[in-house]
Amino acid sequence: MDTLCGIGLPELLILALLAFVLIGPERTREVAVTLGRWLGRAMKSPWWKEFTQVTTALRDLPTTLVRMAELEEAQAELRRTLRELEREGRVDEGALSGRAAPRPPQTSSNDPWGVASLGPADIPPPPQDSESHDI
Repeated sequence: MDTLCGIGLPELLILALLAFVLIGPERTREVAVTLGRWLGRAMKSPWWKEFTQVTTALRDLPTTLVRMAELEEAQAELRRTLRELEREGRVDEGALSGRAAPRPPQTSSNDPWGVASLGPADIPPPPQDSESHDI
């Protein structure tokens, strides 16, 4: 159950009953209207909007950290793959820093698309269904 500053529903009911007894039945309506107006102004204020943004960010912090860690892992894997390709001579040195595009494979005049030199391991897998990708 959610609480507000450690005060749950039973405590709020006890406080409301205590306020009713202390204020009295005559002024209860007047105090409730005043309190409602004050809360309405407070909830429309820029401070309240900032407060709710901060609490939402704090609530979503674990999920955000996990996503960031997964991105860092994917980025590290991409760097490892680029280094391996560089060692094999498929990518020039500038591609690791993102400044140069990969070199196209050398082709002969008889095979302009480089299809003849492809082996079974070079054929990419078929694309997967777009519904199974997480975004």
